Amino acid sequence: VMYKQYCATCHGADAKGHGPAAGSLKALPPDLTTLANRHDGAFPYSYVSDVLLLGPFAAHGSVAMPTWGPIFLYLDKQNETAVRQRIKNLSGYLASLQIGQKPRGRATI
Repeated sequence: VMYKQYCATCHGADAKGHGPAAGSLKALPPDLTTLANRHDGAFPYSYVSDVLLLGPFAAHGSVAMPTWGPIFLYLDKQNETAVRQRIKNLSGYLASLQIGQKPRGRATI
């Protein structure tokens, strides 16, 4: 639900970067289903969390993306725990969309 509400307009419902507002941006939004591929096959939780919390940086490609941390902080009435949970939920959703992600190691008994 959060992805649809905050991200799909630019990144698209399928997270491939072709949302309805993408054409009006100077730089096209990245395909979020290939984040793991672009980070040696592992989903970059820290990178994604940082972009969501602190905003995009040069490597992200465009400063057109909102800095969600302060927006969520406002929406959640300054509740930092709620903001971190939002970011964790969005990151987890994006991780679930990855194409070609290396499987995580499993604990052995």
